[in-house]
Amino acid sequence: MKHHLREMIEGSPNERISYHDYMDAVLYAPNIGYYVKQKKKIGTKGDFYTSGNVGDAFGRSLARWFVHLIKVCGVSPRIVEIGAGDGKLAYDILVCIKETEPLIWDSLTYVLVETSPYHKRSQVERIGMFKQVSFATEAEEWTSINGIVFSNEFFDALPVHVIEKNDGALVEVFVTVKNGRLLEVKEPLTNRNILSYLTEQSVTLLDKQRYEIPLKMVKVYEKIASSIRSGVLLTIDYGYTQDEWKEPALRQGSLRGYYQHEMIKDALVYPGDMDLTTHIHFDTLMDRGEKIGLACGGLYQQHEFLLKTGILEELKEHQETDPFSKTAKRNRAIRGLIVPGGFSEHFKVLLQTRNLAGTVKIFPD
Repeated sequence: MKHHLREMIEGSPNERISYHDYMDAVLYAPNIGYYVKQKKKIGTKGDFYTSGNVGDAFGRSLARWFVHLIKVCGVSPRIVEIGAGDGKLAYDILVCIKETEPLIWDSLTYVLVETSPYHKRSQVERIGMFKQVSFATEAEEWTSINGIVFSNEFFDALPVHVIEKNDGALVEVFVTVKNGRLLEVKEPLTNRNILSYLTEQSVTLLDKQRYEIPLKMVKVYEKIASSIRSGVLLTIDYGYTQDEWKEPALRQGSLRGYYQHEMIKDALVYPGDMDLTTHIHFDTLMDRGEKIGLACGGLYQQHEFLLKTGILEELKEHQETDPFSKTAKRNRAIRGLIVPGGFSEHFKVLLQTRNLAGTVKIFPD
């Protein structure tokens, strides 16, 4: 990967590349990028966890809500999961629907969209036996959908540009190499697309503030949102609203790495071997969705959303005294998803819809 980056930088104007191009290379370069190489990334032996890996209750809560959308709200029984990872979440959703709703199960289709060859093989091994399942590599493989489209920690892994305000002037932060080391270099901001984004989203920076510009997120999101003819678009991720981005704690931006479950602030270490993420801009998704014709059904804290979808129904009564019993461990995992300070604390859920009847109850009683 370091050789690949050096060639990219030396072959670029002024021998530097944007953070967007750096992230795109270290995460997605064929055969050597973090997400495409043969390496376990999620879980104990990986570098990070997702909500779907904390037991099966997260997936089962989504499944029951999806069933409600299909039975009560008239949404078509078609589910598309964007960035489906290793298929664990899809498995939990599918098993729950199979066990509880045989009629919906018979008419269900479930599409997993995933670019990583490693993860696609894991998906096939885990859920390839279900006739309801199909696999896609890019969103372009489905262009018109009636149903449910959702993602869980997908947009946070897309490349971003990085800018700062220094002494009243906006600069873009680039990546270069010197004496074999990757370093940052800053130049006056001239990228018109970035400047347009700042204007459209009414973004103003304080001096010394660092900020990520999610141009790729906007492009991918608009493609996904435009493909929905009727149904629901659900985005689960960690991120902030524009007001939250102004808080002092976020003045240095949110780009960071995760390596063997340790947060790494320097995004230039372990290139190709470390997950890189940023907190996403939820106001941007709501604004773009509205322009595309989606109605906003609400922006929720993840624990609030899970309570609305009935996750408490997954708690099981038991008389066991062993705190490490399967039931006790599962109940603790569920509580960890809904209590203050738990796993859900930094996650938000954005619900957007198209062509749903205004009188339907989007959540069960």
